[in-house]
This record gives sequence, structure tokens and C-alpha cells, in this order.
Amino acid sequence: MAPIVMYTTKRTPAGRAVEITARMIGLELDLKIVDLVKKEQLTPEFLKLNPQHTVPTIVDNGVALFDSHAIIIYLVEKYAKDDSLYPKDLVTRARINAMLHFDSGILFARLLAMVQPIFYEGSPDVPQDKLNAIHGAYDLMEATLQSDFLIGNSLTLADISCCTTLSTLDMLFPIDAGKCPKLVAYMKRLEGVIPDYHEYNTVRSEEALAYHKLKLEENKKK
Repeated sequence: MAPIVMYTTKRTPAGRAVEITARMIGLELDLKIVDLVKKEQLTPEFLKLNPQHTVPTIVDNGVALFDSHAIIIYLVEKYAKDDSLYPKDLVTRARINAMLHFDSGILFARLLAMVQPIFYEGSPDVPQDKLNAIHGAYDLMEATLQSDFLIGNSLTLADISCCTTLSTLDMLFPIDAGKCPKLVAYMKRLEGVIPDYHEYNTVRSEEALAYHKLKLEENKKK
């Protein structure tokens, strides 16, 4: 089977969630790095694959799919040897799906609302209201954690998806261990469970932090 082609950037948490999922189910990806600053996502060729021009986007046997949450479910359903990451039990799936929506609608949305103006629109500021919203998301995660993982006592797609966003958020806007001790312990736990966690999350999040600092400095000089 030809490798699945994935268009992504190294910094995006969404793309890293797909990479981790593929790694965990033994699936090879052919990565194509898209330069968002150069607007390569707006080329006619890319828009044919994904009219919403977002990354990650995959092409599997000629079929293009986008949105990381949809992609990781698809990959597990089609290629995983078992259902451990996305169990067939309907209640468990509903709970996983809820956390995937939480990642998309809360965690990633609040990260994007903070960094997009800095990365791409020349903003020199870290607005306090947006910072408060991020820490509010941490509080929600703290309240959600009732066991070792988000859904019971085993790793699922919910953890993979949320942890990539959380690792970047925490690197840029650190989690307060005093207010969110369960969340800090949870992130530490994932480091020992997710293969190549350091490469996928720590190193890539450090790159995002460096870029964040660079853009803030550049924007303040304008």
C-alpha cells in the first residue's frame, strides 16, 4: 500500500495528533510540509484537495480528508488492529467524541484566537482576556479529569488530540500546577505512554514558543 500523504506543518497540534495516531497504529505517512506564511495552503492545487485550506489534510488512495479529529477516527477505524484507541462501546465513543469537540471548540480555538493575530496579523500583544480564556480552559480540563486518562484508565483518541494542543498551550502559557495539579500530573503521565512524546510534543511546542517570541518582538518593532 502506498503511504498516506499528509499535508501539515510541524508546529500545528492538529497535525501532530494525526502523526501520533499513525505512529501508534503502525501506519506510514508521507509528510508534505505546507508553509502557511507563504500561503501555500491557498494554491489552486491545495484548494482542490481542501476548499477550507486547513492543515492537516490527508490523501488516502486518492481520497482527500481534512480536520484532524475526523482524520484520526478514520485512520483508526480503517487501519488499526484493534479498537483500543476508539472503542466500539457507544457510551465510550460518545465520551471520546465529546472531548474531541472540546479540543476543537475550546482548547484549539482559544490557542488559535491568541496566536493567529500574532503569527499572521502583526499583533504585538498578548491580550489579557484571551489569556484568561486559556486558563479557563485549563480549569475545565482539571474538572474533567476523574481518572488516569480523559476516558477511563486507558489512552484513547481523546487524549492524543487534547494533549497535542495542551502541550503547545502549556509551553506558551504555562499551566498553574497549584490550580490544576491533576492536569499537570496527567500531562506528565502521557509523556510515559505516548510513543516519541518528546519529539512530537515537547520539541514541536518549543518551536512554536520560539516562533511566538520572535513574532512578538518583530511586531513590537513595527
